[in-house]
Amino acid sequence: MTASAGEAHDGTGRWSVAGPVLTVLSAAAVGGFLTGAVLGEGERDLPQGLFLAAAFVLLGAGAFAATWWWNRRRAAKFGMSAGRYLRVGRLIRRGEAPDDPTERAAAVDIAARMRRALGSSSRRWVWWLVGAGALLWFVSGVFLVVDGSYGRASYNLVMAGLLLVNPLAIRGRRRRMKAAERALGTRPPSATPPSV
Repeated sequence: MTASAGEAHDGTGRWSVAGPVLTVLSAAAVGGFLTGAVLGEGERDLPQGLFLAAAFVLLGAGAFAATWWWNRRRAAKFGMSAGRYLRVGRLIRRGEAPDDPTERAAAVDIAARMRRALGSSSRRWVWWLVGAGALLWFVSGVFLVVDGSYGRASYNLVMAGLLLVNPLAIRGRRRRMKAAERALGTRPPSATPPSV
C-alpha cells in the first residue's frame, strides 16, 4: 500500500467509526429504556426507562471512548492510525493476514493478544461459570413465566441463550485464529517442535 493510499484509507476510516458508535449508542439507549420501562417492577415506568436509557448511553459512550483511546495508543506504537490498526484487527479476527508489510508487526501483536485471550477463556472453571450462569438465567426465566412476568422472563431466557451460544463462538474464533497465524507464519505458544 502506498503512502497516499494509506492516508486515503485512514481518512475513510475516520468516517467508518460513525457506524459502530451509532450502533453502540442506539443499542445502549434501547436496552436501557427496555430495562427501566418494561422490565421494572409493577407497571411500566417511562421516566425510569428514559433515565436508564440516558445512563446506558453515557456508559456506552464512555466505554467506546476508552476503547478508542487504548487502540490509538497501541496503534501509535506501530506508527499507524487507530482506524488502520482496527482494520488489521478485523482481518485477524476473520482469519486473514494483511498484505502490507508495515502492518505485519501490528498483526503479529494483535494475534498474540487474541491468542492469550482465547487461552484464558478456555479454562475449565470458565466453562463451569458460563454453564452455571446459563442455568440460573434459565431457571429464573421459567419461574418468571410461571409467575406471569413474561417481559422479564423473556429477557432472562435470552440471556441464558446468549451464554449457551458462547462456546460455539469461541470455537469459531479459535479456528479463525489458527488460520490467521498460518497466514502470518507464526505458531501458537503450545506448538513447539517435537524433541528428537
